[in-house]
Amino acid sequence: MINQTTIAILLSIPALVIMIISISYWSEFIKEKKRGSGEKIKYKKIFLFLVGTGFFFMWISWITGIVFLFLNKFYTIYDSLMFSFPYETTIQMKGLVIFYIGASMYALTIAYTGKYLRPSISGLSKNHKLITSGPFRIVRHPLYVSYVLTLVGLSLTFLIYWILIPAFCVIIGIYPTAKAEEEILIKQFEEEYIKYKQKVGMFFPKLF
Repeated sequence: MINQTTIAILLSIPALVIMIISISYWSEFIKEKKRGSGEKIKYKKIFLFLVGTGFFFMWISWITGIVFLFLNKFYTIYDSLMFSFPYETTIQMKGLVIFYIGASMYALTIAYTGKYLRPSISGLSKNHKLITSGPFRIVRHPLYVSYVLTLVGLSLTFLIYWILIPAFCVIIGIYPTAKAEEEILIKQFEEEYIKYKQKVGMFFPKLF
């Protein structure tokens, strides 16, 4: 298995980057909120809850994992939850690759959208801008995709099966949640968003 301190450092770098970007995001969001918000999105609460659960457990497992890895206690504390499998180091390396793809997509989504990335309960801003650059050139909902990739990456890196459960929760919840958002986006941006939908896949890149 990979040295615990090494994994802790590798997991800490994107966490710090995301936290720094998020400070700028929340400051912009607070300013925007004071100007008032636009139309609320009518989510199906159970699916939004599943996505939120996945997001919550993503950060809990990510941060607690970093702490115990730095303390060199992770493999001891989580021993009963870890799966034993041949080529564990290879699995962890692949997990780190998947994790970094997810974490990078997460960070880029926040960086590109800025104040236009609204918390689910906030609705769209009145002067909302349609973002189609950066990760939005690849898929229409990169933030939700980043949750799944990050959780799967953490599961393989930590060698713990149960982290796939919140990943599965996100997978169940993202389609109806994203669909509700797109109904409002079509209403607000009309033909511009319809053309964007035709060019870019919802969760998977369109190859042609």
